[in-house]
Amino acid sequence: MNSFKNKFVKKSKYQKKIGEDITQCLTCERKCKIKNKNTGFCGTRMNIDGEIHSIIYGKIPAESVNPIEKKPFYNFHPGSTAYTVGTYGCNLSCFWCQNYHLSHPETPIKYKIQNEKEHLSPEGLMERAIKNNCEGVSISFNEPTLLFEYSLDVFKLAKKEGLYTTYVSNGYMTEEVAKDLIDNGLDAINIDIKGGSEMVKKYCGADNEKIWRNAILFAQNDVHVEITNLLIEGFNTDEIIIRNIIEQIKKNLSKSTPLHFTRAFPYFKSDEHGFISSTEINILENAFEMAKTAGLDYVYLGNISGKKGSNTYCPNCARLVIERFGFNIDLSNLDAFGKCNHCGHLICER
Repeated sequence: MNSFKNKFVKKSKYQKKIGEDITQCLTCERKCKIKNKNTGFCGTRMNIDGEIHSIIYGKIPAESVNPIEKKPFYNFHPGSTAYTVGTYGCNLSCFWCQNYHLSHPETPIKYKIQNEKEHLSPEGLMERAIKNNCEGVSISFNEPTLLFEYSLDVFKLAKKEGLYTTYVSNGYMTEEVAKDLIDNGLDAINIDIKGGSEMVKKYCGADNEKIWRNAILFAQNDVHVEITNLLIEGFNTDEIIIRNIIEQIKKNLSKSTPLHFTRAFPYFKSDEHGFISSTEINILENAFEMAKTAGLDYVYLGNISGKKGSNTYCPNCARLVIERFGFNIDLSNLDAFGKCNHCGHLICER
């Protein structure tokens, strides 16, 4: 396996030997049992001589300076920018994937690492973030849990430089990994709740309860949490499913947890499942009204044009506090501490 002894290979932090030729990966809740010389479901973890290794450490095919609102984070450092990186692979199987060219590449990832281009060390990432005057760093584009070991090294450097750290995730990491992210300085996470338990199990191959478990764990440990629900017409747009997500947020997180309903487009393998047209806007608007009526403080709409669901209003005095024009942000009604200028209610971290 000498061909895999390159700069992208690093021993996985969480694993367990369970047989002479099999080792279990404990990075995400799939907990793949991987034979020697094979990779797990995501394609980024390989058994090399009895030990699980990440084969995408520092493999960064996607990087850019992004407004934090693009993640989306609407109640966390509004108006700031984050140097954002991502890699290949995913631990879920969503047919509607909006970033499928990275999450589900046609060429197996174990062959992509033979090309040592697309390498970015944690130190190199910091240099680019600082050079571009970014206030933070974000692991995004594909599932950031696959860059877990890389993330830990990035976070340590980010803290030294005074930069915030964020994940945009499906939330399907193991509890041990979630705790490690917390302990190493993860500041904020946007978790994509795909839908109801049956739908998530059928189309994503995941246990929804473990995703909610992690969302609660992050929130209880002072990590800023925002929830995204990508609405795929005919699959997760039933009112019962939407109401359940809203109630879960109210019951297990808080009514001040931001919720983003975003519009799905028929990408990747959508046509094979009959999802051939973008979700109707009225479905998003109905979901928005349901969440507001249920008492959530911050509800937003994404992937649509227009003003509805784009601004932030103070839940205490109902005044407009953050006005958004695309990614142009007016923060004049927010003070330097993230409080409403009119009544002093805390809106966000700045």
